[in-house]
Amino acid sequence: MKAEILEHSNLMQAAEFIAEMNALPECHIGYLGTSQNDIFQSLEEMNHDPESAAFIVREGNALAGYLGIDSDLNKGTAELWGPFVQKNEFMRLLWEKALHYFEGNLHTYYLFADTYNHTAAGFASKNGFRLQSAQTYMELKEHSCNGLRKVSLLPFHRHGEFIHLHDTVFPHTYYSGKEIIEKINADHKVYTSDDADGLNGYLYAEYNREEKEGSIEFIGVDPCKRKKGIGKSLLEMAVHDLFVNSGAKSIKLCVGTTNEKALSIYKKAGFKVERSLNFYKLDIRE
Repeated sequence: MKAEILEHSNLMQAAEFIAEMNALPECHIGYLGTSQNDIFQSLEEMNHDPESAAFIVREGNALAGYLGIDSDLNKGTAELWGPFVQKNEFMRLLWEKALHYFEGNLHTYYLFADTYNHTAAGFASKNGFRLQSAQTYMELKEHSCNGLRKVSLLPFHRHGEFIHLHDTVFPHTYYSGKEIIEKINADHKVYTSDDADGLNGYLYAEYNREEKEGSIEFIGVDPCKRKKGIGKSLLEMAVHDLFVNSGAKSIKLCVGTTNEKALSIYKKAGFKVERSLNFYKLDIRE
């Protein structure tokens, strides 16, 4: 038995396999959704990405293991979409195949798994991943928005201020300030707050039109301007815009499990805790 590259013709079978497993806390990986349609779209995007690859293990005609490597070769980093396996021994086959495939091109791997996913935790421990943080996944599914609300979006002349603030508040994260600027469009927005001194806070959110789902990726407030309700105001603005103007049916976010203040703000805004996840990192240069 061996691991092989996932071909386009097998994407639907893989989506079915992953959807069934990712719905279970003991198998859940945070980088993928739980609906088969959402997962299929993600797999299709990966299949068309020349930098990334996915690997499978079969037992007869049935899929028995899957591992996707969502790579950024420029940074030398990748997210692990999996492993999803019927038997633990398949993890080694998939991981060795992936490491060999990307040898010399990637040095850092990230894994984001439900706290109940002991299979992923065991895989992480065995292969040298280090636990970086615990995250709480929250979702807002129903919201009553009344009246009009001013939506303040990042203007061009504040791009420099935004990049500086984001890179100061989040110095080592998955999107730099420059990368967020490059993503801005009708579905990727930076909401802002300012005063006489300039930009004092922002919120970056993305909207998936197909799934009618919003996601809040970052909320950053100038360290000198905190405890003034800026984050709360930005959250209310983004939630209103996503539900009323974009037509979102739900909004999701992740927050550090130990960040009690942020958790309190989100809960007061109506967000409900859906699951808890652990974030792991492997740097093969260390």
